[in-house]
Amino acid sequence: MPRLRGAFFLSDGRFIELLAAPPMSAGAMRALARRIWHGRAPVPASWQRRAAQLAQETPQLPGRVHPQGRFEDEALWQVLSACLPDDLAAALRRPFEWYGCRGAGFHTDAHYDAVLFGAWCLAGPERDIVLASGARIRCAWGELAVFDPFQPHAVLDPGEGCYLRERYAAAPANVFLGFELELTTLVRHRFAIGPAEPGAFSIGSATAVNAETGQIVR
Repeated sequence: MPRLRGAFFLSDGRFIELLAAPPMSAGAMRALARRIWHGRAPVPASWQRRAAQLAQETPQLPGRVHPQGRFEDEALWQVLSACLPDDLAAALRRPFEWYGCRGAGFHTDAHYDAVLFGAWCLAGPERDIVLASGARIRCAWGELAVFDPFQPHAVLDPGEGCYLRERYAAAPANVFLGFELELTTLVRHRFAIGPAEPGAFSIGSATAVNAETGQIVR
């Protein structure tokens, strides 16, 4: 599976162009994003400790992303917003949510219908966030990714292209801090989000995705 390419760099991260794919839309509202963002941020010591604790508390059930608490923290919001480009920081919402997983099969988060989703890895081994379109991005400790939650995606070991449950049955957990960006006009422009194309396949919360391969089940 190819590594991401076509990036243009910013001082605090990079936007990455996704490879061409058959047209899909987020319901009837919009097309899927054509870019993702990848960066790295310093992790405050208190959040390192909290993430390590949550890694121990992550359920042993592999392949699923487990919510571990939603909260607001102004100091953390300031740290994170300082690591994003200005126009993305302006769209950063206040609520955060902890997530833990021992690998994750392909799925969508199409219930996040009016935002882009961000994941900041704060604990666990190096793994990749892999999109079903074929792109993957490293997500080691301290690294962030912002992507379209309607894109089928998985959390896999480096180099792996399919989710195999037995590989993660006794694997250590990753803990991510989840965050959201509002779909402002500038955010839509930065992530190359256009209107839904006529005839595009519409993805929604009821769309079935093959957990092993990421293929949409029609």
